[in-house]
This record gives sequence, structure tokens and C-alpha cells, in this order.
Amino acid sequence: MPGTIGLFLRSLDNDYQRRLKEVAEREAEQRGFEIFVQSAQFDPSQQNAQIREAIKNAATNKLVAILVSGVHDEGLRPVAQEAAEAGLDWALLNEGAFIDDVRSQYPGRAIFAVTCDQTEIGRIHGQQVRSLLGKAGRVLCVTGHMRNVAALRRLEGLKASLNGNFEVVELNADWTSEGARMAVERWTSATTSEEDLPGMFVAHNDEMALGVRQALRDFDSQHNLPLAGAPITGCDGSHTFGQRLVREGRLKATVIMPPASGVAIEWIDRAHAQGQLPPVRVLLPVASFPALQSLQR
Repeated sequence: MPGTIGLFLRSLDNDYQRRLKEVAEREAEQRGFEIFVQSAQFDPSQQNAQIREAIKNAATNKLVAILVSGVHDEGLRPVAQEAAEAGLDWALLNEGAFIDDVRSQYPGRAIFAVTCDQTEIGRIHGQQVRSLLGKAGRVLCVTGHMRNVAALRRLEGLKASLNGNFEVVELNADWTSEGARMAVERWTSATTSEEDLPGMFVAHNDEMALGVRQALRDFDSQHNLPLAGAPITGCDGSHTFGQRLVREGRLKATVIMPPASGVAIEWIDRAHAQGQLPPVRVLLPVASFPALQSLQR
């Protein structure tokens, strides 16, 4: 057997994180790896502790590689270095600025990130806004945790795509539906004028988009201001969740983001079997759902 891979996820309550697990388990089985999965339930301290425990028991478990979807990206730097010191490969399943530094310290090891182009996701969000609102307007963006590089890059891409013609209101949430609902609820509680209302809502994932939708429905039931009909877009775009929400009319659009775990395991297998190291970053393609040309105001 090639060995064991540890997969450390933010949470299994999230559709994209569950897809990471399913794809990783399937790819590991096909390539002869054992795999175990742990969820941090969005607790960065718990995630670091889980990874350190796996490193401690690496010899017993025949651990060869660690895959991580980080709760807080930069907080993973110390455990990534500890994994490298222990002779383990490391794949980050999202963007992380520290990956370059750690790879440079251990150039002969498979230390890398497999990530979608996060800035491009933001640009697609911006293109969706333009398709749905026109040349100008007010947009409320519910971001993921701003200690995640993915959230920062998506927001940057959105603003660059809108190019100053739109007012962007930022609300920070925690990647969860409930976190997004509460953030929007707090914001709307201070809204008294129809002029303050955004024409559209952008959420950094489909889970949060649902939370936004619930907050708007609650707002409309309590106020005589039209808000629940505003377009909402998300991201992740799995066939069974995000795309389904669009087909059902609950979201206006999403961004399809393929799971990174299968590609990461493929590269780890190449490194072990052929000595072929991955690039520091493996970028995966993203796309609007539905296609941009089909979106109408």
C-alpha cells in the first residue's frame, strides 16, 4: 500500500467540504491509499490540534501526506512546517500565502496548493452583477472569513470587475448559512429607507447565499420595503446543491468550483510513484452557472 492520507476539513456541514471528502475518498481508493477524515467544525485551534496529533502518530498510521481545507489559512503555517519536518507531503485545498515559503524550505517535497482561481471567482461575480443590474448600482457582498485568502481574493476580483461603477457594501461572515443570515439581519436592522437597499446580493458560497435569502425574507415580512426579490448569487456550484438552487429559482446564479481534493491526491501519487513534484499552485477552472450570456436583468 502507498500509505495513508489525512484529510482535514473546515466542517462537514458545508456542501463543498462534503464534496472534498467524497472525491478524496474515491481518488484515494483508486490509487491504493488509505484515508482518514477529520472535521474542525470551523475551529482553527481544533484543526491545528488534529493535524499535530496526526503528525505525532504518522509512523504508526503510515501517514505520507496531509490535505487541508483551512479554517484560517495563515494559522496553518506552523503545522505545515511541522509536517514537512516530519517528512510528510502537504496539500492545501485552498489558497494560502505561506505555501511559497514552506515549499522553498523543502524544495524536494510535494508541498503545494490546489485551488480555484479565487480572483477569477470574484471577477465572475462582478460579471454576474453587471449582467443583472446593468452599468451601476449598489451591491451587498457577504464574504467568507477575512482570514482566508480565498475571501480576500474573491472580494478583490469583484471590486476590480465592477471598476468603481458600483457601490459595494461588505459584510463579513463565517462561510455558514446562519452566519450570513445573522450578518444580513444586523445590517438590515439599521436600514430604514428604500434608497439604502442594494439591488443585488453576492455571497462567497452557496450556503451563505441561502442564509442571505432567509434574512431578506424575514426582513420583508417585517417591513414594507421590497428586498426579497433582489437577485442573490453564490459560489461552489455543485450539481446537487448550488446549481439546483439556481434551477429552483432560489438563487439567481452561482460559480462552479470543482473540488480540489482529487487533483491533490493525483499529484501526491505522482510524487510518490514517479518522483514528479507538483507546481506550488495547481489552479482549477471556474465558470458561471448559468452561463453569463444567459443572465438577464
